[in-house]
Amino acid sequence: MKNLFDNVKHKWMPEIVLSLSKDYSIDSFLCDLKAGLLISVVAFPLFMTFAIASGVSPCIGIITCIIAGSLACLFGGAKFQIVGPTGAFAMIVANIIRDHGFEGMGCALIMAGIMMILLGMTQMGNLIHYIPYPITAGFTSGIGLSIIVAQLSTFLGLTLTVVPANVIDRLSCCIANLDSINFYSFILAVFSLVFLEIMQKYRPNMPRYFVVLAFGIIYSLIFNNVGMETIGSKFGNLSTPLLKFSIPEFIFSFSNLKDLFPAAFAIAFLGGLESLLGAVISDNLSRQKHNSNMELIGQGIANLGSAFFGGIPATCALGTTSLNVKVGAKTPVAGLFNVFFLLLFVLCLKDFVKIIPLSCLSSILLSVAYGMVSFKKNKYIFLAPRSDSFVFIITILITLLVDIVMAVEIGLILSAFLFIKRSVETTSTETFSKIIINQDNSEKECEYVKIHGHLFFGAAPILKKALRSLPKTHDVIYIDMQNVPFIDITGVNVLKEFVAEVRYQNIKVIIGGLNKRTMKVLKKIDVNGELQDSLRD
Repeated sequence: MKNLFDNVKHKWMPEIVLSLSKDYSIDSFLCDLKAGLLISVVAFPLFMTFAIASGVSPCIGIITCIIAGSLACLFGGAKFQIVGPTGAFAMIVANIIRDHGFEGMGCALIMAGIMMILLGMTQMGNLIHYIPYPITAGFTSGIGLSIIVAQLSTFLGLTLTVVPANVIDRLSCCIANLDSINFYSFILAVFSLVFLEIMQKYRPNMPRYFVVLAFGIIYSLIFNNVGMETIGSKFGNLSTPLLKFSIPEFIFSFSNLKDLFPAAFAIAFLGGLESLLGAVISDNLSRQKHNSNMELIGQGIANLGSAFFGGIPATCALGTTSLNVKVGAKTPVAGLFNVFFLLLFVLCLKDFVKIIPLSCLSSILLSVAYGMVSFKKNKYIFLAPRSDSFVFIITILITLLVDIVMAVEIGLILSAFLFIKRSVETTSTETFSKIIINQDNSEKECEYVKIHGHLFFGAAPILKKALRSLPKTHDVIYIDMQNVPFIDITGVNVLKEFVAEVRYQNIKVIIGGLNKRTMKVLKKIDVNGELQDSLRD
């Protein structure tokens, strides 16, 4: 009974409960407090910036941090996750709000949260690790390029009456309106971007985003905005975030649910992928181990909470999560302190936040987006097999030219075909004549077929071709399946069809070398006993 309780405890207990039930000391508390403060300094400008990139007010970004960040720490399965709006969701959220409004986005987020919880409860968390790297790299690079294009007009300080959604149209619009550049805004953006890149190279641990925001405030005060668009001029005065529970009306319409399902799936997929990737990164840095399924459940609860309180999608922020480990966090309590300090910043600094120039925030987004694109890091993909390079490029192009929802769907289909293709390539057959020993110890010459690899629907044509090409000059055909670790119903049907075909020619088929797994599958599927006389261990 105790072993059962321990198994349930470690399988389904949130990490914060496990951490606090161990030797949580005053030293651990102080380490978490320090980490929470340092992380909040970095996270505050980032989360606010990603909220704006998603097309919503910074206040909604802060609400997301408060609700989703707290719930992820309370119910997640990883120690060091810092959760909030991220670049992965910026373009998805912006597109959903454009097409369905904020209510539609909330509805999609509720569906995504439920999907993540179900994935965790059915213990599917580890499956996300099997997504091929070209797919995840393609998503990330495509999203980064989309953010860069989306921020060009703000970075240049252009005055645009209409901002097209399509990447090509947006670029054309920026080029056509270059004569409307606000040079005060542009100079600030260029200086901020150069500063960020220099600090990233020479002082990576410095809270450079916070410094850029402080400089932007000073710049805005000195030049009195001079036509520059600020957070206040675009979103109005920032009020204290009010947490108000509400249920999106879209949730009560089946047609709306059907329309929003692809977007909800994309949010769940990317949210789960980023959160588990962040957990793996923090595990490698801290030599700890996370619970993938509990982490998915925690992320699902966090996004449900965000939806019901007027927030946007949230997931693990990879950079701040890694930094959380490096600055000495001990438990998920550090994430709760991060939420507390973020709220404190909003309460104390809201009068300064409203005069931050948007061009300053665009430089932060461009810096982050450039890191997401990371062609220097991914250039070795082009040295890999052409199929990997093809999938990587196609995923980027679909993300850029269509949308991330379609990119997720096409990416998963491509990865499935890629897996099938490579599995088929590992399956082969050999055919030759061989002397076998019968059960009565007599020798007999037969036609011998040896199969190597998985025998599934993709590889079934290979076996069918090999069997049909046999000369059938002997009265026994021996099929050696010693090197077949797995067989599916399509492979079994090929064997049944062949046995039935040669039986009319008075040729006996022996299927030998079967392991326990393949023997069990063959006996289970062979309900009519067509293969009963042919099977040998």
